[in-house]
Amino acid sequence: MIEWIGANLALYGPWLVGGMAMFETALIIGVFLPTEPTLIVATAFALQGHFSFGSVVAAAVIGAALGDSAGFVVGRWGGRRVLRGKGRVARFARRHQGQTLALFDRHPGLSVTLARMIPFVRTLMPLMAGSTAVRYRRFVLFDLLGVAGWAFIGLGIAYAGTRGWQIGVSAVGVGWVTLGVVVVVGVALVLKGLRLRSSAVGDVISVGLTGNIAAGKSTVANLWSDMGVPVVSADDLARFVVEPGSPGLAEVVEVFGEDVLQDDGALNRDELASIIFGNEEARRRLEAILHPRIRVLRDRWIREPMAGRNPICVSEIPLLFEVGLEHEFDTTVVVDAPESIRLARLHEDRGVTVERARAIMNAQMAPGLKRERAMHLLENEGDVRALEDQALEVLARIRGGVVAHRGPREGRLRIDMHMHTRASFDCLSDPREVVAAAAARGVHRIAITDHNRLATSLEMAEAFPDSVIPGEEVKTKEGIDVIGLYIEEEIPKGTPAQEVCRRVKDQGGLVYLPHPYARGKGGGGRYAEELAPMVDVIEVFNARLHPGHLNDPGEELAARWSKPRGAGSDAHMLGEVAGAWVEVEQHPNEPAALLAALEHGQVRGVTTPWVVHLASTWAKVRKQFPGAPPGAPD
Repeated sequence: MIEWIGANLALYGPWLVGGMAMFETALIIGVFLPTEPTLIVATAFALQGHFSFGSVVAAAVIGAALGDSAGFVVGRWGGRRVLRGKGRVARFARRHQGQTLALFDRHPGLSVTLARMIPFVRTLMPLMAGSTAVRYRRFVLFDLLGVAGWAFIGLGIAYAGTRGWQIGVSAVGVGWVTLGVVVVVGVALVLKGLRLRSSAVGDVISVGLTGNIAAGKSTVANLWSDMGVPVVSADDLARFVVEPGSPGLAEVVEVFGEDVLQDDGALNRDELASIIFGNEEARRRLEAILHPRIRVLRDRWIREPMAGRNPICVSEIPLLFEVGLEHEFDTTVVVDAPESIRLARLHEDRGVTVERARAIMNAQMAPGLKRERAMHLLENEGDVRALEDQALEVLARIRGGVVAHRGPREGRLRIDMHMHTRASFDCLSDPREVVAAAAARGVHRIAITDHNRLATSLEMAEAFPDSVIPGEEVKTKEGIDVIGLYIEEEIPKGTPAQEVCRRVKDQGGLVYLPHPYARGKGGGGRYAEELAPMVDVIEVFNARLHPGHLNDPGEELAARWSKPRGAGSDAHMLGEVAGAWVEVEQHPNEPAALLAALEHGQVRGVTTPWVVHLASTWAKVRKQFPGAPPGAPD
């Protein structure tokens, strides 16, 4: 691409700069090629005397302003049709639409200016602004400010970088300058990794999408998916938990018999459906097998949008209200259609007999009850375009609530169950700042679990009785870690693991097994099965565990032994605090109440960049020198 830009700059000069800046937003080509590479190459040409730098600046500003206005006009007269297109550009644009709309919701005026600084987002902003009620004069005012800022920053960086390269090459040669650039880029990437955004963790609105059979919920789910919103189907998760060889399928067979298996060992869904259809007891027994496993998979799936900083994720669940899952979501959407339309779809499109269709429909919750319980309603009268328009409006309303969505839902509490302060040998964080950082990020209860130290945790628990769970992470004789929560007496380092469990229980505390499959500190899982019967809670998500997939066996261990699931940031620096947590019903800060609440907890969090371990290493080194922060080396 750089070769193509260079060849055409030699031929067309600044005209190419203006054309690229204009077409980036006018024709939405910016979703594939931002203008910055052209600015950099054009600046290099200008410094070599091929044309003036001033002409590059003028071309960039004029082209960007014209392109943004053209994009606004396109949005005013057909923005939705553009985004609904089937082509590659439309699909790519939909993936970035969420970030653009979120920015627009937060700053209706300044968003136009701010968007100019963000690749991809600036490409869609004129289109989005045109499709709203924003007046063109207002748009132009803020857009010109953005264009000026974009040109100043972009061309300034391009000029400084190009000029610096020329001076460096003339002074020390190409090789040394190249090495310096590589080092600078590497350091920048490390610093970017260290600049954690844990405060954004949890700012994901989970949506439960439902509707009676043939109402059109799948149409809505597909539309939102095309718009870049992560969508998962409960039916897909249900199929996964009963795959051949899975524990879920084994339990289904144990309860319902070998007749529910096909010759190839897969589940015979039709046979199972015939067993539970109309049999309330059989249905509940099946749900008791499947729903806990589906909940685990859904939690794991929702953590993926959180890691990608996607503000919304949708779960399509046909029986959302029937099985009482609506309380696990921040908002619910019901798609409803008249009975006659649903009956016709089942009979004509799916080949279901009228009698069978009526039986299926009668077995589901009455549509009127679902409409009453839904937070958002989409009415499907048979016009697909009208349904899509409603779906887009509801999605926009949900996006508008992202900014206000901080912390848990009403009546809920978030707990980070594993973190450290400067009392640990590899941490420098002030304990009071840790408590404050967690609260600022929507986590109002934390377990302070310093390595082989309990005094600071007890002190903080006394100062913040509703916010801190006292704990200690004990390095056992076997070289693994076991955490005691709600304990009052410190357990010495080097105590055998089983003895640690007994001492915690003797104090009336809870045994929390952290990162059971971590290499080294978790013994790679060697002691997991041995300790599982003795522990109260198993950590199924540790934000500091690398690679992150080592958390997965912990979830399977908890399911196998029917243990409550825990999660913790394992924070060793303030930026990591509240990077993982469990959301539960509010309860007293007591062991029994916590155990009861964890039974229906939701595990959330993101894996932190590996570079956070550099902070722990620095803390170990720093504590070896005079004047180190309080908290003795281990």
